[in-house]
Amino acid sequence: MEHGALVRKLRTERKMSQVQLASGISSRTTLSSFENDHSRISSDILFKYLERLNVTVQEYYFYLNDSVTPEKEYLAAYYYNEITKKRDIEIAQRIRDFRSKYADSNDFYFCCMSIELKLFLNKRNARNVYDVDEDKRIIKDYLNRVQQWGHFEISLFSNCLDIFNSGYIRRTFSTLLKRTKLLSSIAAYQNDISIFLNNCIVLSFERKQFMDAHYYVNQLAKMSEDSPRKAYDRLMYQYYLELLKALSGQNGHPNKISEQFRNLGFSDHADELSLLGVQILGSATEVDELN
Repeated sequence: MEHGALVRKLRTERKMSQVQLASGISSRTTLSSFENDHSRISSDILFKYLERLNVTVQEYYFYLNDSVTPEKEYLAAYYYNEITKKRDIEIAQRIRDFRSKYADSNDFYFCCMSIELKLFLNKRNARNVYDVDEDKRIIKDYLNRVQQWGHFEISLFSNCLDIFNSGYIRRTFSTLLKRTKLLSSIAAYQNDISIFLNNCIVLSFERKQFMDAHYYVNQLAKMSEDSPRKAYDRLMYQYYLELLKALSGQNGHPNKISEQFRNLGFSDHADELSLLGVQILGSATEVDELN
């Protein structure tokens, strides 16, 4: 569906006249010409139309794509839920597919997807299946160049944390909160930060940098107060606290928290947390940082 036709459909469904929708935003003639695909309008005018129609931008693009989730959004969800669970040979094919898409479209998104999967395979195999030195430079140069981070940049940084040193991650997190303060009321932004913090905590445990883990766990607790996934984040906060207790020789029981996820029907996540606990507790031979 074209933009003009969709706006006309949304307007008529809400029994609004062209005069009512355009009043104070544009002339009725401008709206009429747009609805009939005779002219274009600025994004500023379009967003004001949508606000008056009580339609969010995300809903608008969903309708524009005939109620089909846009390809990039679908790929992002598929990446987390399915791709990373596949065999190495299948992931390698995905990498080639994304590289091909990037070559055809010059869309940086597909370049990043291929790099993220290369990094994932290297980490899963604990060796360099792929030479990623140039890929790391591409990601770092891009993130250092962009000053105002949005969903794409936060997700990219979160998915590629392994290529950055811990000091850089912590400094960037502090800067990130300042740069994106205006976005803090957006649910999607809060969700991105929540995922980022969970990734930072796991990485800090893997690197045995437990003071950093403490810091990010406390940040997660603060963030969870206004998080759209508050229940999940509070449970994860409790899980990490129990893990930190166990690491410091106290009576910590992280498995009790993972079982709560299982009781809620999230068995796969509970299994992942149990495995994480075994890996972290089994590899932590020095815990002086906790004292």
